[in-house]
Amino acid sequence: MRTLLLGLVAALTPIHLSAQTPAPAAGGSADAITDVRRSYPIHAGPVYVRPTVSLKELGIDTNVFNDAGAQRSDFTFTFTPQADLAVPVARRALLKATVGTDVVYYAKFRSERSLNPRAAVLAEFYIHRVTLFVENAYFNSRQRANFEIDQRARRTHNTLTGGVAVRVTPKFSVSVAKRRGETRFDEGAVFLGQRLKDTLDQTSDTYAVTARHRLSPLTTVAVRYEREEDRFPLSPVRNTDSFRVMPGVEFKPRALISGSAWVGYRNFDPRNSLLPAQSGLVSQLALSYTLLGATTFGVTYDRDFEFSFEVARPYFVDNGVGVFVRRAIAGKFDVVANAARHRYSYQALAVQPADDGPATRIDTTDNYGVNLGYRAKRQTRIGFGVSYWTRVSPVETSREYDGLRIGTTVTYGF
Repeated sequence: MRTLLLGLVAALTPIHLSAQTPAPAAGGSADAITDVRRSYPIHAGPVYVRPTVSLKELGIDTNVFNDAGAQRSDFTFTFTPQADLAVPVARRALLKATVGTDVVYYAKFRSERSLNPRAAVLAEFYIHRVTLFVENAYFNSRQRANFEIDQRARRTHNTLTGGVAVRVTPKFSVSVAKRRGETRFDEGAVFLGQRLKDTLDQTSDTYAVTARHRLSPLTTVAVRYEREEDRFPLSPVRNTDSFRVMPGVEFKPRALISGSAWVGYRNFDPRNSLLPAQSGLVSQLALSYTLLGATTFGVTYDRDFEFSFEVARPYFVDNGVGVFVRRAIAGKFDVVANAARHRYSYQALAVQPADDGPATRIDTTDNYGVNLGYRAKRQTRIGFGVSYWTRVSPVETSREYDGLRIGTTVTYGF
């Protein structure tokens, strides 16, 4: 349930294509095979399957286009079938795949309907203390990428990751990985007169080294170093080299505190002198704590440098913080209240066109929500909720908006 709640809060935050490299199983341990055999409910020959079906929202969106003026509402739903598949090969290898799609429907505004498929394939090979891994992930989506772009614009993203993890001791392991990601927008994707392909088509190469030490069966401490090279084929002024150093701690769901917290430092160094360099705190944090088995408190905090679609302000610092409280009531019923805020601090080019306004700009997006739910079983929850969204910009006042979303959510696990 803690994992389900953290996922609920995470669903309220935008998607960022960061340089996060997936962690393999501890070198040579094959623990992932044991987890598959325990947690995947369907077993057919060598194949294990864990299907899920989610109705992410079914109801009314009072501001479909995030309009600042007259708002347009519509009935909408997002239906998401997904399946996790796994094939263990003795105790020496594991093949895993995840396939799914978001089916987005709007009753009146046909232009906002979409199918958004995604797939990921992971292979791990265990040789004594060594794990070799390779993963390919792909998605094709028309959902909003973040709170900056109100247009639902079609884009594809493909990542290929490979590396090796070595279990040096029973509690200490080191992994080395290389990741390549490519983001491409459709030719016709235009927002506020700007063709998104020109500013946001991107290729990223990331090199990562992660060291982990298991303090207990439920707690692991780690430190990760990443070197990232971002290249923009149609906007080379954005080309940037950067590195992160991030200590972290990971708690398994059964721990008193569950989730993970990575907090560290990033040096963000554009290759063109027109784009000023920055450095500072970065974070990827999602933690929850359950009091007396009935009340769960959770917090998320994400901070990083993200690229903007705007020509004159090529990137911004995203500060996103969220909190939630879940209270169990009357047996299987619960109520969840959440609040989240994102502050986008934009960085302008050193040479700013006269008609582009002040160089400093901070946009703020807030979200507040309440959801009443019924948990039919461990992985199945039916909820009804209301959420309120608002954005404020001291410069781009024409893009300020608010809106309500009212509807039902269902998550069904087999």
